[in-house]
Amino acid sequence: MKKLSLISLHMFIFSVILSVLVSSPVYSQTILSDEIEYVYPSNKEKVFDETVDEFYQALRELKYPVHQEVYQRYKQKPKQQQRHLDTNLFKEMPDASVNIRRKLLFNEVEELNYIIFDGNIFHPYPDIDINYHLAVSPDRQVYFFYSFKDTEKEFRGRYAIYDVETKEMVASGNIYMPKSSAYSEL
Repeated sequence: MKKLSLISLHMFIFSVILSVLVSSPVYSQTILSDEIEYVYPSNKEKVFDETVDEFYQALRELKYPVHQEVYQRYKQKPKQQQRHLDTNLFKEMPDASVNIRRKLLFNEVEELNYIIFDGNIFHPYPDIDINYHLAVSPDRQVYFFYSFKDTEKEFRGRYAIYDVETKEMVASGNIYMPKSSAYSEL
C-alpha cells in the first residue's frame, strides 16, 4: 500500500512539473510577428534596371567594391587556406548540364531546388528553406545563380544568391556527391 501511494505521489509531481513546463512561454510555440526587422528588408516594389546577365558580367569583372573586397581577402589568405575563387565569387561550371541565372524574389528560390537521386535516397539541392534565413525578407529581390552537372556517377553543383540592391552575397554553397555503384548499373 505504501508503494502505491508513493508511486501516485511521484506521478502527481511529474504531471504538475510537466504542465508547468508546457504552459511556460519559453517552451510554448511562438508565432513570428509580421514586423520582423530583416537585415535585408523587402524591396519588391523598387525598380532595378540591371539585368541578371549584366550583374553576372559585372561580378566576373569585379565591377563593384564589395566584390573587389572579397577578391582582396581571398588573395591575402595563404595558398593552403584559399578556397577556389569560383565559390567565393560565383562562376558557372564550364561543363555544367544546367546553368540558371534568374532575378527573383527570395521566397521564389525554394521552387528551383533540383532533386538528386544518389542510388539510395532523394536529395534536394540547393536545399534552401527561407524560413531559416531570417536576415533576408521573403519579398527581397535577389539574383540567383545555379550551375550543376548530373551524371550517372556523380553530382556536382554550386549556387549563389546575391542581393539586387547591395550586390552582397546572401547565401551560397557547393556540393560533390558520388552516386552509388548500384545506381550507375541501372
